[in-house]
Amino acid sequence: MTFQIESGVDLPRPARGRRAVEFPLLDMGVGDSFLIPFDTTEPKLVDSWRRKVAAAKKKVAEAEYRTATMSDGLRVWRTA
Repeated sequence: MTFQIESGVDLPRPARGRRAVEFPLLDMGVGDSFLIPFDTTEPKLVDSWRRKVAAAKKKVAEAEYRTATMSDGLRVWRTA
């Protein structure tokens, strides 16, 4: 049996696991904020989005961010 070697074939996304969410943290100045709109009456959604933001914040060591649950979603501010 022989195998043909190919280049340029895209690797498919994994069927399991989650795709990382990219937030505009690096584009923000101190005092800037953005809203992640979703239904905040569901506590699991609030916790899920907070975890995603927390994971993203770990990758941006030179800045500080805060979050607050609003009536229409989760707002993220750059504080330093």
